[in-house]
Amino acid sequence: MTLQELLNDSPKLHRIGRVGVHVPVSYELSDQALHLIDRNVDQSSRTLETGAGISTILFAIKQAQHTCIVPESDLADRIKEYCQKKNISAEQIDFHLGRSENILPGLATDHLDLVLIDGQHAFPAPFIDWYYTARNLKVGGMLLIDDIQLWTGRVLKDFLNEEPEWRLIKELSGRTAAFIKEKDYSQEKWWGQQPYIVRKSRRLIRASELRQALAMLAQGKFGHLTSKIKVRMRGE
Repeated sequence: MTLQELLNDSPKLHRIGRVGVHVPVSYELSDQALHLIDRNVDQSSRTLETGAGISTILFAIKQAQHTCIVPESDLADRIKEYCQKKNISAEQIDFHLGRSENILPGLATDHLDLVLIDGQHAFPAPFIDWYYTARNLKVGGMLLIDDIQLWTGRVLKDFLNEEPEWRLIKELSGRTAAFIKEKDYSQEKWWGQQPYIVRKSRRLIRASELRQALAMLAQGKFGHLTSKIKVRMRGE
């Protein structure tokens, strides 16, 4: 089965509840993102995704050694049933049932070629997914962050775009950011070594200093305020 055939026969794998009824829907990556995976993954690839759906079936079609972290056993079963119906081998898919924040910390998945973050989008899930998968993605590997139109995905994308170890190669349909990991990334950085955090913190720091200065003026602590201004001017 090809990607185009999958797109032409796209199954509705997800369910949403409406007045006690579970309605079949399809939460899938954009066609552009799926085509990017199709071009960059083969049977020698080691891949991982948080969340599951059409992308999982594509990883099965490509016969990648794939790890899929999905909280719903029913969703995993529907994916397996579709693969069986279409004679797609799902033997290379290693399903881990549960929430990614519980599974990823103890999961051994070294030398990954591609990571897709497309699980829970509520804060702080995408950041947790990135934190525990970035270390296992090999240099030269690809990271896909889906749903960057949501605040959590957008912040993660903007943060990585300023980190020198990561290179944004493209945005796909305004929904998915594709990065290449260009250097080993240290999780031991303090905030002053992270350009995005430094840039976003400047206004907050200035506002905090202004509030402190006003409080000192109100309390008549002119000497203390003068000392702090001198220190600030010296850059200490």
